[in-house]
Amino acid sequence: MLPLCFSLTVKLRFQSNAVVLPGPSCPKKCGDVDIEFPFGIGADCAIDHDFKLDCNKTTDGHSYEAWYSDMPVLNISLLHGQVWMKNYISYMCTNRSNGTIFLGQTYLDLSNTAFTFSADLNKFTVVGMNTLAYMIGSTYVLGCLSLSSPYDNSTAQDGSCTGVGCCQVELTSNMSYYRVYFNEDVNFDERYNTSNLSIRDNKDYCGYAAMMQIDKFKFHTTYLNTSAFWDDHGGHVPVILNWAVGNESCDVASTKSDYACRSNYSVCTDSTSGPGYLCSCTEGYKGNPYLSDGCQDIDECAENDPLPCPGHCKNTPGNFSCPDQKPSSSSHSGTMLQVLGPSVGIVLVVIAVTCAYLIIERKKLANIKKKYFQQHGGMVLLQEISLKKGASFSIFTEAELTEATNKFDDKNILGRGGHGTVYRGTLHDGSLIAVKRCVSMTSEQQKKEFGREMLILSQINHKNIVKLLGCCLEVEVPMLVYEFIPNGTLFQFIHGDNYRHVPLSTRLRVALESALALAYLHSWASPPILHGDVKSSNILLDENYEAKVSDFGASILAPADKSQFMTLVQGTCGYLDPEYMQTCQLTDKSDVYSFGVVLLELLTGKMAFNLEGPENERSLSIRFLSAMKVGKLMDVIDDRIKSDSDVWLLEEVAELARQCLDMVGERRPAMRDVADKLDRLSKIMQHPWVPPKHDPEEMESLLGELPVASLEMISTLNFSMEKRIVQGLMESGR
Repeated sequence: MLPLCFSLTVKLRFQSNAVVLPGPSCPKKCGDVDIEFPFGIGADCAIDHDFKLDCNKTTDGHSYEAWYSDMPVLNISLLHGQVWMKNYISYMCTNRSNGTIFLGQTYLDLSNTAFTFSADLNKFTVVGMNTLAYMIGSTYVLGCLSLSSPYDNSTAQDGSCTGVGCCQVELTSNMSYYRVYFNEDVNFDERYNTSNLSIRDNKDYCGYAAMMQIDKFKFHTTYLNTSAFWDDHGGHVPVILNWAVGNESCDVASTKSDYACRSNYSVCTDSTSGPGYLCSCTEGYKGNPYLSDGCQDIDECAENDPLPCPGHCKNTPGNFSCPDQKPSSSSHSGTMLQVLGPSVGIVLVVIAVTCAYLIIERKKLANIKKKYFQQHGGMVLLQEISLKKGASFSIFTEAELTEATNKFDDKNILGRGGHGTVYRGTLHDGSLIAVKRCVSMTSEQQKKEFGREMLILSQINHKNIVKLLGCCLEVEVPMLVYEFIPNGTLFQFIHGDNYRHVPLSTRLRVALESALALAYLHSWASPPILHGDVKSSNILLDENYEAKVSDFGASILAPADKSQFMTLVQGTCGYLDPEYMQTCQLTDKSDVYSFGVVLLELLTGKMAFNLEGPENERSLSIRFLSAMKVGKLMDVIDDRIKSDSDVWLLEEVAELARQCLDMVGERRPAMRDVADKLDRLSKIMQHPWVPPKHDPEEMESLLGELPVASLEMISTLNFSMEKRIVQGLMESGR
């Protein structure tokens, strides 16, 4: 019988100033669990209320089981500050005959206690067909959707928990509270409706969710159409909790009377899972550091296997020695040793301690770098690079990039943005690079997918996209290495003094090259990539002033499932898609909108957003659309290109920008269509078909001399251009 709901709430933590030590009558065991202080069963047996356990009979009445509130205790580790408990399985069951839904949703609150759920050792696990469950934690929400359907190309497999019948999500931090919910409307697609599944009529269908120990779960396909998952675990799954004594650091706690590290041979360590601290025995001792005589000397000469020096080993408190029993060669040498021995010994000890310290510190640093490398997906990245032998992608060390940028000197800063700071660098071979120090990544999922995403980005080979040369993963925040682009950003180019001399043809060429790059990312990259922050300051200009789109190393890969587009991407005021502001749904049409603003900058020479201007003129896109609406386009066009450009051509480019800025994303053109239109307009500028003075006979003559390819190109222009052609031909025929 499944319970309808269940919860655990633990009240405020009690902290006593009195020193509590267990008496001889306190139980040392309950069932199969060893009860070690600071935990205890009974009055005055635990260090405080948080560590008090109960020992109750099991349901069959034949044995005993330790409990913490409503959670059975499986094991306690003093050394690692962990406790294993049984956690409830949440469920959502549907009666197939009448559609009735039964819910059992776990609610666990360990706030203001000594315990937190371990983020490293537990995962949020969901099992079932088309089961969507999510967990609200102390500071964040995790969701998991498990799909399984006869209409799916994928099939659930034993031992595989990758989203088909089973899914798992990592915790991003230690939690003291969580609550599980199910989405009862998960059957959003008729193909996935549970009524279509081949299960016996009138049989209950259940989906399950639980936070549980990672290495205690193995998926079986029988979990999908039976109650085997519930039955195998008896409604509970193991979960690992971190614990700590007190709520202060070691430095503060050691000055107080209730300091928990009671043994003379104990050492205190600040807890890494929350407030408080842990105690452990010093090297050479073992036992319980929370008891006065709890840490006992280890007899290395008796317990070590193999013995350190058989026949010569002598145990000492916390250590051992191997005295040499061979007689001295002469009394003179013995006298010399007696005189020089202590001095030489002191020197050797100092040297040994110094060397040991340096080795330990170097090993710590190496371990930290290894940890970061693995967190950021370095192993996956190396594996992929080995498979793609032609990939020109490098793994840089922190030392290489530090030297290349002169220790990240502020003088080498090329720019700062929402995704990081970019530095100019020079490698040993003299080649110039741009090094981006990314902002911090808090999500464990981001860290694990980082290496694979970087490899995908490294495969991009387009002349109008800045090449990603490599990355550095052995640091807390990853660094990306790009090719160096010398002539700055398009923003500097547009809003600098030199822009006054730039003709419309050059502006259209830069727009075309930028559009081609974005079209490549959207339509030809595999998988497609959404830039997410298109703006003039993210478009660079090389030595020939050709455009190169940059700063998409922190962009997202377009998922196959559109429901996964929900994200919080950092955009820039003035360029951000208004539809995204309402839905938080980033799509390829969001990049189209941002590109439309860049196109306006090229047409008008004005900034996308200007806080210093009048309120109704601060947003360039709003000012432009208002001018288009009332037929005053020329009021916002840059005066420097009005005189040397045909009005119809400016109107065509403006119309394209207006389409890109449509408030409804679906009505905006795709980037490949934008690139095609700009390409046609650029070619017409190179071979203009409308004479400057619009002479009818000269225009008709010019049309007759155009090659077929150019005529076909003209035929693809929009209605306003076709109308101008017809009017010109009619006038020429008069």
